[in-house]
Amino acid sequence: MLASHDLLLLPTVPMKATPIPGKDATPQEITRRSWEPTRNTCPFNVTGHPAISLPCGMADGRPIGLMLVGRHYAEETIYRAAAAFERSGDWTRF
Repeated sequence: MLASHDLLLLPTVPMKATPIPGKDATPQEITRRSWEPTRNTCPFNVTGHPAISLPCGMADGRPIGLMLVGRHYAEETIYRAAAAFERSGDWTRF
């Protein structure tokens, strides 16, 4: 996709924020829960594509994350796009 597009726009995590495991949670539950939100970010950690996450709205009182991914060595592109989005308005009202 990045051969024909400057950026990919994705949700940072694939689900709404979930409660932190309780004090009685098993190590297995804690480990499983800690990996749940990384499904969208892990591929870019492995490939080395530059990416940035920024808040873009609210749902049920919790922030929603927007992830911008760019071509290799194109950090400037994601920074410019992120700055433009931040200037576009108050993300807490979207």
